[in-house]
Amino acid sequence: MQLATGAIRAGIQILLKRAGLQPGDLHEVLLAGAFGNFIRRNNALRIGLLPMIPRDRIRFIGNAASLGAKMALLSADERKRASELRKKAEHVDLSLDVEFQKEFGMGMMFPAPEANGCCD
Repeated sequence: MQLATGAIRAGIQILLKRAGLQPGDLHEVLLAGAFGNFIRRNNALRIGLLPMIPRDRIRFIGNAASLGAKMALLSADERKRASELRKKAEHVDLSLDVEFQKEFGMGMMFPAPEANGCCD
C-alpha cells in the first residue's frame, strides 16, 4: 500500500505542477472503477493518497470505462465529444519525469493526520 500511495501521490504532484495548479484549485477529484468503489475518502485523505481538498469534492463515478464505451456506441454526439477530448488529452510518461523519484520517495511517507488538517 505504501508503494501504491507513493506512486499515486507522485503522479498527482507532477500533474498539478505541470498544470500550474494547487490542490485547492481542483473543483473535484473523480475516483473510478473498483478503486473508487472501495476507498473511503477520510482514509485516502488521512494517508495522503489524495490531495487535501474538501471531502465533498471527491466523487465516486463507478465503472467509467464501461459507461464511456456504452455512451460512445449509442450516441453520435458522445462519439464526437470523445474525439474532441482525445485531441486535448496529453500523455504524461511519469517514468521519464526527472522529479518522479523525488516525489515518489516523499509520497511514501504517511503524514500525521493532525499535520495535514484532515479527518476530524
